[in-house]
Amino acid sequence: MYMGFQANVLNVLIASPGDMATERDIVTQELFRWNSANGLARRLLLQPVKWETHASPQMGSHPQHILNERLLTDADIVVGVFGTRIGTATPEFISGSVEEIKRHVAAGKLAMLYFSKVPVDPTTIDQVQWSALLAFKEECRSGGLYAEYESHEQFQSDFSHHLAIELSRPKYMWLEAPMLGVQPAEPVLSVEERKLLLAAADDRNGQILTFTSMGGFSVQANDLNFVENTPRSSAQWKRVLSRLNELGYIDQVNSEVYELTESGFERADKERTLQPISVSLSFDGPANSQILALRSTGLITPKQIDFLTSSDIQISSMPVNMEPGTDLKIPLDHLKIIELFSAPRPDKAAFDHSGPAKLRVVFDIQGRRGEGVLPVLLQPRSINNQRWIHLTGSGTFDF
Repeated sequence: MYMGFQANVLNVLIASPGDMATERDIVTQELFRWNSANGLARRLLLQPVKWETHASPQMGSHPQHILNERLLTDADIVVGVFGTRIGTATPEFISGSVEEIKRHVAAGKLAMLYFSKVPVDPTTIDQVQWSALLAFKEECRSGGLYAEYESHEQFQSDFSHHLAIELSRPKYMWLEAPMLGVQPAEPVLSVEERKLLLAAADDRNGQILTFTSMGGFSVQANDLNFVENTPRSSAQWKRVLSRLNELGYIDQVNSEVYELTESGFERADKERTLQPISVSLSFDGPANSQILALRSTGLITPKQIDFLTSSDIQISSMPVNMEPGTDLKIPLDHLKIIELFSAPRPDKAAFDHSGPAKLRVVFDIQGRRGEGVLPVLLQPRSINNQRWIHLTGSGTFDF
C-alpha cells in the first residue's frame, strides 16, 4: 500500500481532435503507469490534463480562450495526437489543438507530436479536414521531430518509450526538491500518550514504572495503573512507552523504570494549557458548489486538504487560507475532485465510476498540527445537463 508523499507534479496536456479518444486514453494510462513505476523514487508525478476532466462551464469568452486559461497556461508538456482531422477552428488558429501546440512551443515548452497511420474507412474521411491536417503535418516537418504509428499498440509502446527518454533528461532529473506541506510545530500526541505524560509529570519522582507479573504487564505513574488486563491493552501501552521514548520525553533508566526528561516536563506543562478540542467534518451544498464544513469546540485554522484514494494514494492537494474559527466553511476546488474521480481507483464502480475515497484535512490547533482523514464517497451528479462529482461523508476527531 502506498502512503502519501511530497512530489513535484508536471501537468501533461493532451491535445487532439475529437476522433482520438482511444489515443487520449492510452496517453492517460501511460502517464499513470509511469507514476506507479517511478513516482515515489523520483518524487515526480505526471498529471494528465484534458478538457473533459479539467474544464468547467464558463461564459464570457471564446471556448478556446477559456481552455487556454484553464489548461494551457500551467501545462509543462503537451502531447498532440492527430488522425484524419485537424479539429475545429479558433479565432486565431486552424484548430484548437494546433493553437495549444503552437502556443506551448512558443513559450519554450516541450510538445510531443504524433500522427496516426492506423487504417480507417475512406468514406468516413472529411476531405477538408484531411487536407488541412496534411498541410499542418508538412509545416511540422521543418519545425521539429514528430512520430507516426500504424497501430494503437505501436502508439502505446512508442509513447511509453519516448516519455521515458524525455523524463531522463537533466531538466527533469534535477528538479528542485518539492516544497513540504504543513509541518508540525512539534509532534502530535495521541490521547494515551498525553495521559501518561501528564501522569508522569505529576508523579513525585517524575517516573513511569513498568513490570510483568502473574496478572500481566503493568504501566504505573502517579499511583495510576494504565493497562487493562488484556494482551491488546498491554501492546497498546508498550507502544505508548516506545513513542514517548523516541520523542525524547522519557528516558529508560532500567528494564522497569522510565524517567521524564526536561523536554518531557516542558511538553507536559504545555499540554496542561491546552484544552481538548473536538472537530466535526461534513459536506454541504449541491455538487456544483460543495463546501467542507468544519465545526469545533475550540479555535482551529484549516491549512490544507489532501485528496486521497481509499488506499491512501495522494492524488492532489489544495491549500486553505482562512482565519481561525469554530464554524468554518471551505469551498472545495471541483477540479481537484475531478482529478481524484478520474485517477485509477480499483474499487470504483464499473457503471458510473462512483466509489470510496478519502480527504485528509490538516489544521492548526492552538499551535499544534492536527489532521483528520475523512472517508468519503464519490458520486456523479447531473445539474442542468452538466456532470459534477458529489462528495458524501462525515466524521468527528478529538485532539
